[in-house]
Amino acid sequence: MKKVFFSVLVVAISWIACTSPTSPTAPEATEYPTFTALTAEGQLLLKDSSLLPIPHYGDTSYLFLYLIRHCEKETQPDNPPLSTMGQARAERIGRMLDNAVIDRLCATNTKRTIQTAEAIKYWAGDPAIETFPVEAQSDWLLENLQNRGGRRLLYVGHVNSIPALLNQLTQSKKYQNIPDPEYNHFYVVATKGIGQTEVLELRY
Repeated sequence: MKKVFFSVLVVAISWIACTSPTSPTAPEATEYPTFTALTAEGQLLLKDSSLLPIPHYGDTSYLFLYLIRHCEKETQPDNPPLSTMGQARAERIGRMLDNAVIDRLCATNTKRTIQTAEAIKYWAGDPAIETFPVEAQSDWLLENLQNRGGRRLLYVGHVNSIPALLNQLTQSKKYQNIPDPEYNHFYVVATKGIGQTEVLELRY
C-alpha cells in the first residue's frame, strides 16, 4: 500500500511540475531602438548616441514614410481632442523632428491626429497638412506610391490604421494593433511599392 501511495505521489508531483505556469520559459520582449532625433541627412540619432541610417535615403525611386500614432487624447467618446499630456507629447516629437526634412504631413480627419500633426508642423519647417478619412488610407497609399520621387511623408494614424498600412506595404500580417496605452511607437518606411518595403521600428 505504501508503494502505491508513493508512486501516486511521484506522478502527482511530476504533473504539477510540468503544468506549472512558471515552468515554461516566457518569451523575451523585443527590444526596439529608442531614437531622440531625426537628422536632415536621414539618420536617426539613438539614445545611446549612435546613428542609424534610413535605408536608401536620397534614392528618388523610393517613398519614405514616418508613421506615428496620435498622442494621448481626452476621454470623451466622440472625436476627442488631445489631452494636456498628449499636447506635451506632440510638442516633444515635434522638437525631435526639428531638423528632419518632411515634405508633407498627413493625418486622418480626427481632432487628435490633426492636432498631433499641427504640433509637428511648427517644428518641421511648416509643411502642408493633408487629411483624409481613415477608410481612404489604402487609396492614399497607392496614390503616393505612384509619385515616389524620394519624397518624405509623416503620417499620423491610429492603433489599427498604422499596422494595416504596414501589412499592406509588406504583404504580411506581421504587424499587430498597437497596444492602447502605448503612444511611443515610431516607424520608418522606405518603399518602392507593395512588397518592396523596408521597415525600421523604433520607440521615442
